[in-house]
Amino acid sequence: MNRVFNVSELNSRIRERLTTDHRLIDLWARGELSNVVNHRSGHRYFTLKDGDSQISCVLFRGHSGGLDFELENGQNVLIFGDVEFYRPRGQVQILVKAARRDSGLGGKYLELELLKERLAAEGLFDAERKRPVPAYPACIGVVTSADGAALRDVLRVLGSCPARIVISPAQVQGESAPESIASAISALQGTADVIIVGRGGGSAEDLSPFNSELVARAIFLSGCPVVSAVGHETDVTIADFVADVRAPTPSAAAEMVRPDVERLREGLEGMEAKMARSLSANLERRRARFADLGRALSGRRMRGIVSEQRQNLDRALDRLISAEDRNVEVLSGRLVLAAGKLDSLSPLSTLSRGYSIALTDRGLARRASEMAAGELFELIFADGELLCRAIEKKADRR
Repeated sequence: MNRVFNVSELNSRIRERLTTDHRLIDLWARGELSNVVNHRSGHRYFTLKDGDSQISCVLFRGHSGGLDFELENGQNVLIFGDVEFYRPRGQVQILVKAARRDSGLGGKYLELELLKERLAAEGLFDAERKRPVPAYPACIGVVTSADGAALRDVLRVLGSCPARIVISPAQVQGESAPESIASAISALQGTADVIIVGRGGGSAEDLSPFNSELVARAIFLSGCPVVSAVGHETDVTIADFVADVRAPTPSAAAEMVRPDVERLREGLEGMEAKMARSLSANLERRRARFADLGRALSGRRMRGIVSEQRQNLDRALDRLISAEDRNVEVLSGRLVLAAGKLDSLSPLSTLSRGYSIALTDRGLARRASEMAAGELFELIFADGELLCRAIEKKADRR
């Protein structure tokens, strides 16, 4: 039967085999730096990677004195050291003794910088387009892994806040993560008033989906403000640049969007007290006004007011009658004058002075020449009419 190892024994055997391979001692390795951590102890931890693989590295404080540059993510470096096996974690790593710059920057770093420049030129990072987080959102959307610690932290902070919480789960790691995150953001459009997008901490590779163009454009096109909460405070991704607000952690993001219920309650209580004071003051003013009116409208004063108004009414009536009499006199005079003018122009006035009017079947006869001998006609006088016949027509005597 083959021997059964416990984990410690197995890791010890692996470490023994690695450390006795002289080809893995005092070697040079080339790659791109990522996940650089400068520990407060003075030790430096980082990952060395190329396009297909990666390995952990540690540069202890005693060997860092020879460095003539600061280790930064994206740098291409050459490192010198020994391959070691860290038995407690079962991890292969390089114990770095020296490091120097290699030519240029890492490919992944260059790609990321070019993407940043392009998106910035399109205005995706512009501060002018960023929207504030609503003070009292009715619905808060959360885009993260359904089983991750970030979601638990967010829900813990939101607690019993009055807003509705809608979780739109997404893969936050792996090749399909960018598409999953973008779809989860789109699914909340028209529903959420603010969206938290993020995940817990991890390596640069773990956080890479939040450096994708697909996620950046999904955040940019969101119809409501987006709070980016990716990794820890020191982790910065493209999603942080595009989002309306960046939070250092998912918990901090939840604090930002959580309605301040206590502040709202205090505000409402203050408004209630102010309204009560205003209503009380207004009521007192009306009571005083009512008392003034009561005193002003006492029985004696009312009789005086009525007496005064009666006298005013009598004087107004006298003025109205006088004006009407004067108007009647003026109109009567005008009527007499008009009647005289009309009478002077009336045919009856002419007849009363001894004249008469001859009417034929053709109408008024103004001249003798208009009538024929033997023709019947009416002769109109002031006191009556005569039916006559023209016996003879004589010539004009003038």
